[in-house]
Amino acid sequence: MSATGRAWILWALLSAASFAVMGGCVRVASEALPQSEVVFFRNFLALLFLMPLLWNQGVSLRTDVFGLHLARSGLGLTAMYLYFYALVHLPLASAMLLNYTSPLFIAVIAVLWLKERWTRPRIMALLLGFAGVLLLFNPGSEVASLAGLLGLASGAFAGLALATVKKLSASEPAVRIVTWFALLSSLISAVPMLFEFRWPTAELWAWLAAVGLFANLGQLGLTIAYSKAAATQVSPLSYSSLIFAGIVGFLAWGELPDTLGLFGTILVALAGIMVARERSEPLPVPPSTVPAVNPQESKL
Repeated sequence: MSATGRAWILWALLSAASFAVMGGCVRVASEALPQSEVVFFRNFLALLFLMPLLWNQGVSLRTDVFGLHLARSGLGLTAMYLYFYALVHLPLASAMLLNYTSPLFIAVIAVLWLKERWTRPRIMALLLGFAGVLLLFNPGSEVASLAGLLGLASGAFAGLALATVKKLSASEPAVRIVTWFALLSSLISAVPMLFEFRWPTAELWAWLAAVGLFANLGQLGLTIAYSKAAATQVSPLSYSSLIFAGIVGFLAWGELPDTLGLFGTILVALAGIMVARERSEPLPVPPSTVPAVNPQESKL
């Protein structure tokens, strides 16, 4: 494979590292600011990033399926709130892993709602994945808590959001889907923020900017990776975020996984990779719960 052919790997790894660092920035910002405020700025900064892309592709926001966009935004935003809560109350890698259970839920939702067929790899992935979840929730683990359950729920809502994205992609360009998500999520999350807004210090403004910067860098890196290689190749590399999150968590907070939790992490990651290898469309990335936008496509 040539250096050009391997470029997508570097972009995918850059994306994975960026999402891990973003998770750390979310935790720091959330320790001093209301969570609703951090969620709002995450979405608003994403919207600022997406508007030039929408303009460049010549895509309008006009849509005939606004209700589906609204449902998708509600599901994705719920996943984001739950994920951010888990980031504050759990080890960084554990919170990210729980959000990364979304492919397991996607596998089930695709059969029950989208009428896809059960396949042997899908069944094996579910058995492995949920065995891994049981290990993660061992009685001695920090994951066995309300924060852990909410983190797992973030994965379920992320799966529902992607199923809605797949419905939308039948008629909507990808950039319109993600822009509507950022716009509606900004508007919805602004409401609770107004009731508990706290003016950030200069340092906190920097952390909020870092959340947006690394989130958009992660999305950009994944977008470029998907434009250079198939989703079945790129999606599994997203799980390298867990390694980067483990490094960030250890360096910043001295976090180390317990033995059973480590085995659970391996099983969940293997299960997610099995699902990713089976599917031709990009899997969602935390915490936006949307596939990356392929700049070479007008539609998914």
